[in-house]
Amino acid sequence: MEANEEVYEAFSRYGSGLTLVGVRDGDHDRFFIAASVMTASVDPFALAVSVGSGRDALPSMASGASWTLSVLATAHRGLVEELTRDSSREERLMALGAAGAEASSSGGLWLPDALAAFTCRTSSVTPVHDQTLVVGEVVDASLGTSSAPLLRWNRAFGTAGPLVSRSVTPG
Repeated sequence: MEANEEVYEAFSRYGSGLTLVGVRDGDHDRFFIAASVMTASVDPFALAVSVGSGRDALPSMASGASWTLSVLATAHRGLVEELTRDSSREERLMALGAAGAEASSSGGLWLPDALAAFTCRTSSVTPVHDQTLVVGEVVDASLGTSSAPLLRWNRAFGTAGPLVSRSVTPG
């Protein structure tokens, strides 16, 4: 295995949660599935998302449009598979509609049955090679369903095994 192939394979073993990011661009909904999301700050609350430099949502996010982020549950696996396969924009929009996606008050598409949803206002944009790190201050959040998160690991979608609580006996 060549060094670049090994690095690519190693990155596939970095497990991460999946989110739907949506932003409104004039009359058009822009959206993508993101696996690279992190808490950027807790005072004030802010999220950072890595956006491919060629994504059509990036110009609107970078220009300051509010954007939404829906944390996906295992029930969204079929939707993620549909949105990440080679399909037309119309097919992806139909899949989002069938999954119950709605326009948020800020305009970006979100999923009411997501584990949690956030509306963010961009506070910084940092190009990093072929990605752009967009940090958004959280202006609204809501809790959704309580179920297992959808994860990406080893080029597949699934979830972690059940958590087992342990009691710890002090000293």
